[in-house]
Amino acid sequence: MSVRIREKRGKLYLDIHVNGRRFWETLGLSLSTDKQQRKEILRLAEICRSKRESQIVSGEWGLIDPVSGKQSLIGYMTAIGKGREKKDHVNRVLKYLDTYQGGNIALGQVTEKWLEDFQGYLIKESGLSKGTAGRYEAAVRFALRKAARDRLIPRNPSQGVKAITIPESDLVFLSFQEIQLLANTPLGGILGAEVKRAFLFACFTGLRISDLKTLTWGDINRDPLQINKRQEKTERKIFVPLHPVAWDIINDGAIHNYKELVFPELSQSKTDTVSNYLVPWAKKAGIEKQIGWHTARRTFAVLSLESGAEIYTVSKLLGHTNLKTTQVYAKATDKMKREAVDALPSIEIRQERK
Repeated sequence: MSVRIREKRGKLYLDIHVNGRRFWETLGLSLSTDKQQRKEILRLAEICRSKRESQIVSGEWGLIDPVSGKQSLIGYMTAIGKGREKKDHVNRVLKYLDTYQGGNIALGQVTEKWLEDFQGYLIKESGLSKGTAGRYEAAVRFALRKAARDRLIPRNPSQGVKAITIPESDLVFLSFQEIQLLANTPLGGILGAEVKRAFLFACFTGLRISDLKTLTWGDINRDPLQINKRQEKTERKIFVPLHPVAWDIINDGAIHNYKELVFPELSQSKTDTVSNYLVPWAKKAGIEKQIGWHTARRTFAVLSLESGAEIYTVSKLLGHTNLKTTQVYAKATDKMKREAVDALPSIEIRQERK
């Protein structure tokens, strides 16, 4: 393994040989004709070369990277959050990290005490609910686990700190009767009409909004009638048989190109924009529940379970990677609880007279 400084057309690069591979990395430095400036630039280049060599050696021998551990926690999490949605908890917690103690703590300086104090700030001073505070703290824990795994810090400090307990929230889902009410309630406009179709379709397929937006006619298999699609969130392939109602919702009798989107208006609109249609539509139908796009996915899961589907089968239909994720929906259904109690055998109780 070697890391050397090279010059090409006045610009400086690192010539790196490692594990039989050779590649160049630019230093972003250019040599000057001034002798003193040239000496200073070469000195900076040598510092960069030394740090890069240290990083490579750390990675090869499973050692702690002495450079990356000095970056700020907020900077590290900002890098992790790139490519994620703005509403992802990794991105949303950045505001609170920045507010807490100026947000200038280095990744390698995070201790159990710091994390406990940050928990207290989230719960008592930030104005967040305990559930939201717990989810934001979980994002920080995720980053610390990743940093320890990638050998940026010697250990994960969150392992010695009890996580904020997140209260179990009520899962909002719809009954068949409520789905029928929505089906009977018009939603005006071209986009509104497509929002209605897509939401009802999701109630019978369990698709996320991201998958509804990218669903093409090529994802619809006609024989047997089912959806064959790779999920946007997990990249896992799912196979969902189409209920006759779901097919009726999208079947317009036309012949479509396999690349054509099933819900083109939905795909061209921001998620926040199409979400704004849902609650007013529900209220118009006489439903007071605060529904969102994920409500349709929950509805599919709960109603499938109540209709007798095994939890493992429902997990596969939803594309869950962990059965525990699907078990949350089983907790939500009162019908299954009632059926479980009603299935208990009866015995005759003789009342004793005093």
